[in-house]
Amino acid sequence: MIVVARGQRLTRIAPLARRLHWLGYCALVAVMVTYYLTVFLHGAGTGVDFACFRAAAILFTQGGNPYDAMQLWRTENALYNVPGHLRPGSPAYYYLDRYYNPPFFHALLVPLARLSFAQGYAIYSALVVALAVIGTWLTLHALGWTRRRTPVVVIVLLSPCFFLAVRNGQQSTLALCTLGAALYALRRERPALAGALLAISWVKPHLLVPVALIAPLLLGSPRATLRWYGGFFVATACGVALTILLAGVSSIGAWLGLLLHYSNSVDQLHTYLPSLSGASLVLLPHPWNRLVSTILVLAGGGVMAAIVVHARRSGGAPWPAIGLLVATWLLFTPYAHVNDDVLLLLPLAVAWGVNGGDGSWVLPLLALWALSALPLAFLLPRPWDLLGVLPVALVFVACGLVNARACDKSMITAGSLPLHTATPMGVGAAGGG
Repeated sequence: MIVVARGQRLTRIAPLARRLHWLGYCALVAVMVTYYLTVFLHGAGTGVDFACFRAAAILFTQGGNPYDAMQLWRTENALYNVPGHLRPGSPAYYYLDRYYNPPFFHALLVPLARLSFAQGYAIYSALVVALAVIGTWLTLHALGWTRRRTPVVVIVLLSPCFFLAVRNGQQSTLALCTLGAALYALRRERPALAGALLAISWVKPHLLVPVALIAPLLLGSPRATLRWYGGFFVATACGVALTILLAGVSSIGAWLGLLLHYSNSVDQLHTYLPSLSGASLVLLPHPWNRLVSTILVLAGGGVMAAIVVHARRSGGAPWPAIGLLVATWLLFTPYAHVNDDVLLLLPLAVAWGVNGGDGSWVLPLLALWALSALPLAFLLPRPWDLLGVLPVALVFVACGLVNARACDKSMITAGSLPLHTATPMGVGAAGGG
């Protein structure tokens, strides 16, 4: 009877602990929202990256080269400093912000660039929000979530990663939507469409292109793998053709040349990069920083290869392994910003289980809390700003444990991942519900 009593006590305490956890989490979110509103109302620099994209688009319409620093600076200065007679040192002064995205991106932004900054930024921000909602919904749907999708959307919209994407005018939610749409297409047994959708990730190639190139090896079917690669490279070729049509061949060379130069000086341009390789670039002295960063990137590539090999041997659905690939790359890539951590939605959702069924585990809870606060660690003095690496690391470990369980056939069971029992792709043969 003592054992039963203890069991009953534990049964009663667990729901209470969960309620206390969510109350504490709501308090954390309230603090974060207060900070967001304060920054938006009183902080300078809102839309700083969109301002750069807008200047690049305007320079493009004038026949200039957005990848030339002097040309871009003259445009940015004329747009944002000269009208207000701003001087260096003023809180609103706009310093040079280099443009590193592919030519077709600023070409597509020309309609927004023709509007005033306030109007263009408002429409752009609305698109950022819409892409976050759509991307979150598609990701959860691809993972088999049928309940609690709306609360997850709210969590994403209240996260620091999303806040920084909106405030700065970044394209991280475009990457999230691209990933979610690709996973949804894969679930619908459309690997060619999945690959084609991931070609959009060339907008920020350092984030998802490595995942797009290695994830097809998880499909278990050579035909599906080839269809994925075919869709990716055909869509990429179409993007190149469109770029040549809109901006000319020289624009591609200018972009690639700038990326090469940027890779050689990233440690001089940034003081905070929340990944293992990024932290080593900005913290260690030259030339050891680049040596250590290179070793870490190679180690990350080795981990990704091991994930693919392990997942192929175990069989089962590819979603957990794809989520782990995303977390692995964000942990080891030498260049990612805080707003890019919005892509951790996929591995975090994998760690929480379908419909949040495994959310009572300690690591998924810790990962959620870390992702809801610690991305703002860049505001802390060094070395405390290194806490910004913790969200990626915790999500990586939590998702890794889920994959370990899946390999033991204890996670992918009937009802836990509602996949087709047999598909021509071979992606759902090991545990379809």
